[in-house]
Amino acid sequence: MKRAILGGVVTAMCAAAGTVMADGYDDTGAVYISPMADYTFLDKNRLSKNAAGYQVGLGYNFARNFAAELDLSPNTFKISGSGASEKLNALSIDVLYKFLPVTSVVRPYALLGGGRMTDQIGGHGPNNDQWLVEAGAGALIGLGDQTGSTRVQLRTEAKYRKEFISDAALIPHDPGDVIVSLGLNFMFGAPTPPIAPKAAPPIEEPPPPPPPPPPPPPAPLDSDGDGVPDSIDQCPNTPKGDRVDAVGCTIKDEIKLERVHFATDSAELLPDSIATLDYGVATLKKYPQMVIEVRGHTDSTGSKQHNQLLSQHRAESVLSYLKEHGVSNSLTAKGYGQELPIASNATKDGRQANRRVSLHIVGGP
Repeated sequence: MKRAILGGVVTAMCAAAGTVMADGYDDTGAVYISPMADYTFLDKNRLSKNAAGYQVGLGYNFARNFAAELDLSPNTFKISGSGASEKLNALSIDVLYKFLPVTSVVRPYALLGGGRMTDQIGGHGPNNDQWLVEAGAGALIGLGDQTGSTRVQLRTEAKYRKEFISDAALIPHDPGDVIVSLGLNFMFGAPTPPIAPKAAPPIEEPPPPPPPPPPPPPAPLDSDGDGVPDSIDQCPNTPKGDRVDAVGCTIKDEIKLERVHFATDSAELLPDSIATLDYGVATLKKYPQMVIEVRGHTDSTGSKQHNQLLSQHRAESVLSYLKEHGVSNSLTAKGYGQELPIASNATKDGRQANRRVSLHIVGGP
């Protein structure tokens, strides 16, 4: 009968092993205590009778699905036909393997272990302290939620225990007993939360092609083809092939700089001259191979010698402005004083017209 009970449990355990499944919970690190009532089917050659008793297990889950357990079983059995008894005090260390996931309602397990057992006949007999081995199977049946930090299971177990003893009075040679147990298992320690499966990396779509560059803006309209846009061309009908200045007017032998003004009796340029000078800069940059003489002129007011020196300084002042603003042409400055008037010095307007600076072309294409 003992073998039939144990064999049936082991067969059930083997069947459960074929359905092992892993989940995201892991009770590694959790500890537990298992108080259980048991009934021992003693070896048929023992003098004692089968009886109920108890055992207590203290365990630690040291790896996924594995636990180590210290088991204490101090039980007493009456000897048939006498008032004496046999005490079997067993202390063993077992390793348990649990087959199904932590959160399963029923979690079968198998165990294997060994230890020491004291086998004493009668109250005054010798303490026979011997080695033992044991193997068995059981199941943990969850009571309530099995994912929290404290979990309770109903525990049922059947195991075969063999005692290695010989030449002891009234004790058979190497007896083997079967113990069936029922109790509770109190587990402490939160299982690891479910491990979310890694999401497959997203399929990267190729980046969209860059948008085509915008079309270039239309070229500004230049009706007479002189290189000066109509929007600023002050001479819109220039003959084709003429050399033109920055505003589209034909250049002959001189680039006139009208409205270049200086402080009285000085070579200091006044601010209202800037626009005219910038016109000269733009024109010369169109024709960097031109050779230019910057000419200064005055009216007849004052001495001839003074006017000559003043016109030279004013020509040099304009030359400096042109170079400072990026003109690379070959430039020289020369003052002509009052020698080359373009209007009568007898009138105010004439004298103003004679006070001038011009860019005279003396070489180049």
